[in-house]
Amino acid sequence: MPTFSVPQPITQGAGTDLRANWTPDSRWIVFERLQGGRRRLYRVRPDGSNLEPLALEEPDDSDSTGRPAFFTPDDLVFVSDRLGLTALFRQFQGQVMLLHVHAQPSYGPALGTASTWPVLYFQQDGKDEVHIYALGQDGQATQLTHHPGVQDQPWPCSDGQTFVYHAQEDGRHVVCLQSVQAGAARKVVSDADEETAYVTPFPSPDGQWIAFTSARSSQEQVWVMRPDGSERQQVTSGAPHSFPAWSSDGRSLVCTRGTPTAEPPSGYLVTVDVS
Repeated sequence: MPTFSVPQPITQGAGTDLRANWTPDSRWIVFERLQGGRRRLYRVRPDGSNLEPLALEEPDDSDSTGRPAFFTPDDLVFVSDRLGLTALFRQFQGQVMLLHVHAQPSYGPALGTASTWPVLYFQQDGKDEVHIYALGQDGQATQLTHHPGVQDQPWPCSDGQTFVYHAQEDGRHVVCLQSVQAGAARKVVSDADEETAYVTPFPSPDGQWIAFTSARSSQEQVWVMRPDGSERQQVTSGAPHSFPAWSSDGRSLVCTRGTPTAEPPSGYLVTVDVS
């Protein structure tokens, strides 16, 4: 079983910080900051130094939201509403370009440790329907989930063949595992309701663990478990923690301490060493 250090704060200030991810070289942590009614992507070193906004050519009246995904440290996919509709954009060689747009908002771009196509994401497909899609390099989108209800927050596993995600059905919030092949069956790996809509499962780089958020202990905390749902272990305690993400070397987790989805929101980033 892994052991985890006491969380160490790396951001502070008036903003609410959430949905963090590491660059593939683990040199930066990129995250969404909510401040002054606007959402922007920032980056910070893992030791808390060099905090700065990402240069994404963002218009003043638009938002960049969600956890970004990376092909390389300088080639990322992110969400913005700069066109008046929430869509996927890509910043490559310093230039921002539209990657994918749909009549319904698209969210949550995800790339695994291999940092290769397809890009996974999710979108609203009806009043009570949310589904996960795979976007190929040719621009074609394939629907991967088909169960009724909400299926979102995908993240690819290290094998490049499977991914984990959150599903909500019959009032329960669970972690699921599924092949990236269209029409594949899914496996529910949660043994009961995780009691939060922000489960945000994130596989470890070696494929041995899934970090996720569960509120079974009365408030949201970060946990880990095996891909088959066994060996559940609580990572954080005390104040609420959520939105975990592994570093590419598997030696650290980053997550948010606070209540970033509450009203009013609050939260700052902390890192946890893993051994």
